[in-house]
Amino acid sequence: MSEKIYIFNPEHDLCVANGDENFVPPRSAVGFAKENTDLSGHLMRPNKQRRQIIPWGWNPSLKKRLINEGVDPATLPSEEELQFIRTHSRREFALDVHSRLCCGDSQVIGPDYRIIARNHHDIEAFISANGSAVLKSPLSGSGKGIRFIREGLSESDEGWCRKTIDKQGSVIAERRFEIVKECAMLFECHHEGIDFIGYSLFESRNGAYSRNILASNEDIEDIIAGYIPRNTLTDIRESLMSILADTLVGHYEGFLGVDQMICQSVSPVFIPVSEINLRMTMGLIARNQYDHTHNLARK
Repeated sequence: MSEKIYIFNPEHDLCVANGDENFVPPRSAVGFAKENTDLSGHLMRPNKQRRQIIPWGWNPSLKKRLINEGVDPATLPSEEELQFIRTHSRREFALDVHSRLCCGDSQVIGPDYRIIARNHHDIEAFISANGSAVLKSPLSGSGKGIRFIREGLSESDEGWCRKTIDKQGSVIAERRFEIVKECAMLFECHHEGIDFIGYSLFESRNGAYSRNILASNEDIEDIIAGYIPRNTLTDIRESLMSILADTLVGHYEGFLGVDQMICQSVSPVFIPVSEINLRMTMGLIARNQYDHTHNLARK
């Protein structure tokens, strides 16, 4: 059996957004990866070929780097597989999955809380109708590519929108909600289907990840079920597994997370698909760390 090599490349989202195999990520992102090499589990030794490489996420930049370090290209994802990951890392994919989700609970927010805006007029009309908005580029890193709009577009906002539409084809415009809790459902995709791994409970600031809460799956589900019926969570989980399997199986192997939000409206409401990350997530690390620690404590 080949040894598994884990590579912590948190610059992945930036590399996917850029798309160029020659892209050089910011020094801060690379520095963060080096400072946290313990998250990788192993250091890369590319001269030994009998190793299964499991990165934080696959992108053209990482593939080229590994080839330059001596890894056999035949053991790495194909160009078609990398393009599939990039296409399905776009926020339009999250909206598509949300629109296919089957759930009749009135507390669950439908996909029409956001739109795919392909021109300046669509964005202005959405803001006019909703009073405020969150604008997101289809591809971006954590905390990047997000604009919070309160009362119309500033000159800077307009420039950002034009640039994003020119480069990525659209801007995702979303209604703003008062966020109460941020959580995620964690999955693994393989040839046979989709497995549910567990829940993640996390916090962010201005759209950028801040920290995860270490807790059992049961405790996190209890917290979410304090706002949303437990059977609703089960229905959403089962529906997500079916939709994701139809789209991903046979094209993608690896971990993924579906970010979700509990928000305050007249009463608590649930957004079942906020973002979809086709990569490892901090939530998965937190899940593994908690489960591993408590399994050892029981022995």
